[in-house]
Amino acid sequence: MADEGFERARPATMRAAQLVGLRDYRIVDAPVPAPAADQALVRITHVGICGSDLSFWRLRHTLNALHPPPAPPGSHGHEASGVVVETGRRLRGVRVGDRVVRINLVRDRDWDMRCFAEYALADRPIVVNDGDPRRVCFADPLAVALIHAQAAFDPAFTKGRGGATLERVAVGARRRWGAQPVVVIRGMGFIGVLVAMLLRAAGAVPVGLEIEPAKTEAARGCGFDCRDARDTDAVAHLRADYGPAAAAIECCGASNLDEMVALLDDLGVLVVMGTSRERVDLDYRPLRERGVTLVFPSNAALQARTGRTYWEAAARLLERGEIDPLPMVDAVYPLDELQRALEETEAHPEWRRTLIEVARGRR
Repeated sequence: MADEGFERARPATMRAAQLVGLRDYRIVDAPVPAPAADQALVRITHVGICGSDLSFWRLRHTLNALHPPPAPPGSHGHEASGVVVETGRRLRGVRVGDRVVRINLVRDRDWDMRCFAEYALADRPIVVNDGDPRRVCFADPLAVALIHAQAAFDPAFTKGRGGATLERVAVGARRRWGAQPVVVIRGMGFIGVLVAMLLRAAGAVPVGLEIEPAKTEAARGCGFDCRDARDTDAVAHLRADYGPAAAAIECCGASNLDEMVALLDDLGVLVVMGTSRERVDLDYRPLRERGVTLVFPSNAALQARTGRTYWEAAARLLERGEIDPLPMVDAVYPLDELQRALEETEAHPEWRRTLIEVARGRR
């Protein structure tokens, strides 16, 4: 059911967070953007703080070169849900009052993301009227988790080939590696646990490595075997307990990948996630000896080249409640306290997700 609790007239100005310097967001008054003929204007209700938002705030993200301080107001908030208040004449399938996710401009490869604001534009919004707005706002990280989980089973699909569902490619993986292929995930924070949830649903055995004790315990509370990555024998113990892994997924942003390669079976797959690392370090010989496949999936590149996107699938899983990230939300702040929220999130590495409540909407 669409949300009718929001005004339909477009105001002239809005409150928005603007990055003006290193670790410095300010709340400013900015013009409300006018939607083009193929766009919707969305009133933002909820935005998650992603690890990439922290990198952007620290001026360590690739997007800092595209949007140097002072960045456009609202950048680079993207894990958002909101309510449509205006539509362009050529936009189809979306009405005023619809709750939507994917609030960004696709033609810019998902790089124009300005949801740390009361309003933002979207040219491919996905309607999620039956979903909890606090949950569906995480369609972006779940889409990222989906593409990396599938890459572990089917690396070719990241080049636009294949494209079967995660469940179907997992069947092929079970034929190759046995009834329950083992996938090691390093970094059991928010996205790491989402990846683990997806892999478990597909019939794999996800096993975690995590350096933060609180995240380790939280992952165990979700039913996953998660080992303390500070233990120098953790990799050896994992291999002894589970045997060689079919795949490994790097979710924590670390650059040294040799220990992940050491966990893999012959012809195993190493999937590397994240946008903040500047380089990776690998010993070549084990890669060659085992025939390891390295995959660096990009949802934006896949979409730009093939038109394929995982947003829709992620949105439906969240709308139906089949994947529920809300237990991993550790703190909630209003938009006016975004700077404080980032400072507190940085001070609490054990936190998995911080949620910004921009405007109250229907739950």
